[in-house]
Amino acid sequence: MATLEAMFNAADISTPGHYGPSQTALLLLDFHSMFVEKVAGPKGPAALEVAAKMRQWAKSQEIQVVHCLVDVNVAPFPTCKDANRFQSIVSAMGSNGAAEPAVLVEGGGNDVTFTRRIGYVSALKSPGLDDFLQKKGIKSLVLAGLSTSGCVMRTAITASDAEYVVSVISDGCADPVEEVHEIVVGKLLNNRGYVTTAAEFQEGFAKATGGK
Repeated sequence: MATLEAMFNAADISTPGHYGPSQTALLLLDFHSMFVEKVAGPKGPAALEVAAKMRQWAKSQEIQVVHCLVDVNVAPFPTCKDANRFQSIVSAMGSNGAAEPAVLVEGGGNDVTFTRRIGYVSALKSPGLDDFLQKKGIKSLVLAGLSTSGCVMRTAITASDAEYVVSVISDGCADPVEEVHEIVVGKLLNNRGYVTTAAEFQEGFAKATGGK
């Protein structure tokens, strides 16, 4: 695992410390209310709280905040494995369960939202998202979301393949099985990007970029 100093080495283009606020985006992945309450496991609410604080910090730094969600109005693609299960989960969400918790959207601002078809796991499958990031000149993605072994891991992998620098906020993620969360953040994601807590990321980013 990279040290905080190495992770925020401003001279190294492969680290998040090389990129300032205008080239960084915070992606909030699948924080549907029902996922927080019933799907993400006992640490779902704590991950939501961390994500909400990360959002407020990002906005204070003028970092672009992107909400990435499942489109509950579109059926799974025809070849999707377990399509009926996915559809039943979405149907059970209803309008309230599909929405993000108020704490994650309060204050508005220049946040943007992208949605993807049921069955796609990576947020980069959301139509228009990659184009938006490219046009904004975003190079570094910071991820928080549900679940760690699902959307977070798959987005991290596809984003690194798309040549983004990827950082995962470990305490801003949760998984139904806590042991799986620990394996993903402790063993798997470090191979494709960086893993750190919200507090560590904010500290390192401030030192590297001269931010708050």
